[in-house]
Amino acid sequence: MNKLKYLILSSVCISTFVGGNVAAQDVIEIQPLFEYPTAPEELNSLADKSDYLVEHFWDSMNFKNKTTVDQTALNHAFRVYTAPLRWANRDKALVSVNKLIESIQKNPALFIQFTKAAEENMYGPRAEVWVDEVYVQFLKAFVKNKKVQEERKNKYRKQLQQLESCLVGAKAPGFEFENIKGTTSSYFPMSTVTMLIFGNPKDTDWRLARLRMETNVSLSQAVDKGKVNILYILPEKIENWQSEVSNYPSDWTIGCSEGVKDIYDMRVDPSIYVVGSDGNIFMKNVPLETAVNSVVDLVK
Repeated sequence: MNKLKYLILSSVCISTFVGGNVAAQDVIEIQPLFEYPTAPEELNSLADKSDYLVEHFWDSMNFKNKTTVDQTALNHAFRVYTAPLRWANRDKALVSVNKLIESIQKNPALFIQFTKAAEENMYGPRAEVWVDEVYVQFLKAFVKNKKVQEERKNKYRKQLQQLESCLVGAKAPGFEFENIKGTTSSYFPMSTVTMLIFGNPKDTDWRLARLRMETNVSLSQAVDKGKVNILYILPEKIENWQSEVSNYPSDWTIGCSEGVKDIYDMRVDPSIYVVGSDGNIFMKNVPLETAVNSVVDLVK
């Protein structure tokens, strides 16, 4: 089996699935854990190819080996696995990951390694794509596994708590916050499309982004007509925070809630959620432009 060239601190080109070229860089070589599958040529659509790959990706992995594996090689394998997960049928993707979990749950050392690989490639800052629903399956199984030491579960238990309450399609969690007048207010999902923004008002990039929001005619009109609510919440209290937001639009709801970071998944800054008129999370942790376009489209 040929060794894989693994790019240091850069995105990996998943040539076994989508093809493409990798720019010349300093690389290291690693021995792959097994030979990755390729989809049969007679499967034409991206969805069909993806379904096949998620179903058969781990077929050649030796799960009977009770020793640990090379974590770098496992991370690479998992990164390749996440490519078809993006396009596979949801049910097939979940069946695939649950089958994988069944294969490793009796081997705590390997389970720990796989959970690290899943975190690296589906949740962490270096992940090429976040696959929360699949990652949650890993977390649920991991925190319930009696063979894994409890102290290893603490971080993942917190991740699970946040993700379960903030999955796309789930009801947006309510929370209390200190409003700009210094009294306590509450957020709870209503029938009005809402953009929740959690961030630091001192951040330079956010200041520029806010100006783009305020000059977006379609968004401003939707807010003026009461079709869209905008909440800007500081998840960390800073000194004189009220003065930092004193020039924000008067029709925005502004506040500070130090407890909200334990409720909402905030992997980017600012962390932006769009909540639909049904009170469910429509999208989360998306770029500002994506969120703005989304809320405008939802109220047309």
